[in-house]
Order: sequence, then C-alpha cells, then structure tokens
Amino acid sequence: MEFKIFHIRKDSAPPYNTEREEVLPIDGFHVVLEHHFYELEFHYFELPVSTDVFIDEIEVDKSLITNDEQIGIVKVGLGQHFSNQLGHATVKIDQDSFQVRVDASKLSSEDAEGMITYLYRKNKSLILQLFTKEEVGGEKNNSTISMTRLSPLEKFINEMENILPALAHSPRYSTIQDREIQDFATANIDEQSIDWLLEHLDELYFDDSLKDHPDAIEIDGQYTVIDRIDAPVIKMEYATYENECILGGFYWARKLVDDLISHIERINGQKSLIQNEGSGYATFESAQVIINAQAIEDAQDIRTRLYRLERKYMQLFPNTTPNVHPPLLTKRFSSVNVYSNIFLNLLQVYNLKLDTQNDTGAVKTSFLDQIYELYTYYQLYDALLECFKDFNYKLEISDTEEGEFIPKRVSIQPINGKWQMNLLYQPQIGREPGDTHLVLHGKPHRDSFYYTPDFVLEYCDPHLSLRYGILDAKYKMAKTVLEQDLKESSFKYYTCVRVIGEKRDHQKPDFLWLICPNACYGRPVWTMNYDDNFLPIIGIVMNNAESNDPIKQSIKKMMREWNVGI
Repeated sequence: MEFKIFHIRKDSAPPYNTEREEVLPIDGFHVVLEHHFYELEFHYFELPVSTDVFIDEIEVDKSLITNDEQIGIVKVGLGQHFSNQLGHATVKIDQDSFQVRVDASKLSSEDAEGMITYLYRKNKSLILQLFTKEEVGGEKNNSTISMTRLSPLEKFINEMENILPALAHSPRYSTIQDREIQDFATANIDEQSIDWLLEHLDELYFDDSLKDHPDAIEIDGQYTVIDRIDAPVIKMEYATYENECILGGFYWARKLVDDLISHIERINGQKSLIQNEGSGYATFESAQVIINAQAIEDAQDIRTRLYRLERKYMQLFPNTTPNVHPPLLTKRFSSVNVYSNIFLNLLQVYNLKLDTQNDTGAVKTSFLDQIYELYTYYQLYDALLECFKDFNYKLEISDTEEGEFIPKRVSIQPINGKWQMNLLYQPQIGREPGDTHLVLHGKPHRDSFYYTPDFVLEYCDPHLSLRYGILDAKYKMAKTVLEQDLKESSFKYYTCVRVIGEKRDHQKPDFLWLICPNACYGRPVWTMNYDDNFLPIIGIVMNNAESNDPIKQSIKKMMREWNVGI
C-alpha cells in the first residue's frame, strides 16, 4: 500500500483559490506542520479488510473517509489531522502503518528551545515523561544508562558519598617491612643501619667542639652528631585488592559517562545539520537537540561529582592503582560491613550498560497544547512568587492527581496576616460553589454542566471578601484567539459566571486573560477595555520564552488592583 499526503492551501482573499500540493518524503518521513490542513490517500492493490484510519491510536472521523474501489484509493478528507502535535505520528490503516514527522508551526525554534529548556530545569522528570519513551520501572532502568536515565549513576555516587566517612575511619591495609631514612633519636637501629652509617661517613660533620654535646658519638677519635639514619620501618600498604577495585569502579563509571556524552554529541551533531536547514519552525529535531543538550549538562555534572569523589578515595588509598575489572568476592568484601556495601555498589556499576540503540533520542510525539499549558503554569507560579518575594509567607502545594502534571492548588499565606492567594488548576465552576465561590448563572451552553478554565486566581482579603481572575491558556495564534475564542470565553467566564457569598450578588470576576504564544497585532497585552483603570479587564496576553514580561506585568496589575497584602 502506498501512502500520500497532500497539503491544502486556500487563499484568504477572493477568489479564494485552493492549492493542493503533495508532501514528498524526506529521509523516509512525510514532514507536516501541526496546524495546517491536509488530505490523506492510501493507494492499494488489494482491497483492505478495514478502511478505518488511526493517527497515533486515535480513530479518524469516519465521515471524512471514502473508498473508491475502482481506482483503489482510500481518501481521508480535508482536516487538521496533526493539530497540536510535535514528533513522530503513526498513521495506520488495516495492517499497514506509516510514519509522519510533525513540526510545530505556532512556535519558532527559539521559542521552543526556551520553553523546553525552562521546563526541563523546572521539572526534569516530567518533561522527559512528556517527550521521551523511557520505560518507567523494570529491569532496564536498573541495568542501563541513557541520555534520559542517569539515576543509576547518581545512586552509585550517593551511596559512595555516604560510605566514605565510615571507610575513612577504618580503611583496610596490609603491613610491609621497609627501610627509610629516619630521625636517629627514635630509629630502631639494626646491623644494616650500622652498615649504612659506615658507608655515609663522608656525609657526617666531625668537630672536636662537639665532644661535650649530649648526642655526640666518637668515631676513630673524632666527634660528630648523627641526625638521620637508615632504619627498618613497618608501613601500611593501602594497595590491597579491595581498594584497587574501589578505584576501578570510579574509572568504569567515568568511562560510562564519557561514552554517553560522546554518543549524545554525535546525535546532536547530526540533528543540528537537519535543524539548520529548517524553516525556522520548532521542529522535531530541535526538540531532540534541546533535550539532548540538557542531558549533556546533566551528564557533565555527574562526571564532575564522580571526579571529586574519586579524588577523595584516592587520597584515602595512596599509591593505589585502579583495578578496572569487575570485583571478585573476597573474605574482606564479605566479612567487613562497609566493604560489603561497597562490593554491592561496585557490582551494580559494573553491570551498567550504555543504551545506544535508539539514536533518535527516544523523543516521542507530544501534544503541544499540553506542553504550553504546563509552561504557562510555571510562568504564573514564578510570577506570583516574584510578587511576594518581600513577604514572609508560607507556601502550600497540593499533590498532583494521577494522570495530571499540574497540582490542583497552590496557596500563599502570610506568616502574620489574614489574606490568602490561591492558584487553582482546572477548578470546576457549576451551579453550586465547589472548588471556588464562582458559580454559573444565566443561560450557559446547554451541554455544559460546569466550566473548567485552565487557571483561576482567588484572593481572599483580610475582610473575607473574594476576588477572582480567570486565565485560560490557548495554544493558538493570537489572531485566532481574538477572532474565535475571545467572544466565547467572555460569554462563558464573564457573562455566565458570578461570585456568590458577597454583598453584591452579581459580582463578577475582575480579570479574564486568554494566554497565547504570540502578540495580538503587535501588542503583547491586548485588552477590550478603553480604559484599563476600570474593571473588569478582559484581554489577550502573550506568553512565550522570548518574553515572559507581559504575563508578569499582568499578574502584578491584578495584585495592585486587589491591594494584596494591604
């Protein structure tokens, strides 16, 4: 079966001409843009058992599918079939499947880099969960390291750091007989010492004036004072098999990290070539390069920690050469508690293997609206904390519910004060108060039992009066938000919502912000108001990695209007 994709473009002005262009494969993949319109075709020689079409396990609307048996083509009609996706999507019909690479078209590569880097630093495990196919749990996680799984090495370092103090008190060593030049007064002189002295008489200073010196000795009628002499000594030798194996474990761990960094850098070199040939959109390759670059930084941090810890162990075991082979169980390894723990850690690090099978970096398809919502949450969170940086407050964050990435509630309360600020995620607004004191009234949409905006800011002032701001993240172009979403959102979240429990029964939310990645007609903050000094304020706020100042200023304006903390 042959798979074809056609890009459909329609002029925005009369006579509204339509252009249909086939998307030809590049390096084996059809490359599409996430919010553009496409038609799909499946050319077959044998009639398929089923004409149902799935894109990443989601069935395509059957009304869009036609089957022309005379020419042997199954067609999927016009649609945004890859909307909000980034990565590799699988298109499946009957027993055949095809890979499509989806690039973002609402974010520039610079925006995507800033956004993903920011989220990676905020919540590494979460962003890897969203962008990678790494297994969670299982034997693989304990026996392999990869660009997204450094935890086995981190565990090794943590264990060896914890063991070091106990080992420093009682490192194992062997004793050997040796000779060295020592202080004459304390040396244990033997026959070899006398022989050494006789051989070095020419190095002694003889003078009759030394005759009365308490340490003077007479040799052939001449007097001298002996300061140093060769004598036997018992030395502690730390170069035992067990200590050599310990240093060898660090060598092996560092080699794994070095190999991993080289592997990621090679992948990034290949991806960067493709990325540099792009159109400026946020591409699948750009997401890989960003995550891989962060993984290199993490691996370099691991390497630095390993090096510093290895130096401490080398100081503990002077003149010891690393044994770079897996350790064998010895009596000391089995009978001494601290060495037994080290032996287990060494076995684990020697069992680690570098996973280089997936050269794509295991980046999977992600939904960009979900990523943007998460990015908006952290931006709001940071903006709030910045507003209260001069306050002495306590911060409470609720647990994240199963299947969710964002906590339902973040509460800020002063240590000495009666007000409270809550950042709520997807609270339900129904006919009766529930998550908030916002309720539906009037004539909301018939099929809506409740509304769930992305975020609600709730301020309870010292007089127990409630103030609300509603913020909805829209992963759309600002022009689309203005033309399609602003009117509907104003009806939903302002016309059909009120605050109960107040002296004024019809009190409304004070703010309604729709948050999107770009500026509305060149204005980072666009409002419906003729005068921003009067409430309510309804508008559109830009929020992206290039400039997060608009969202910060919007939050600060809300704080000023509500006299927060006064």
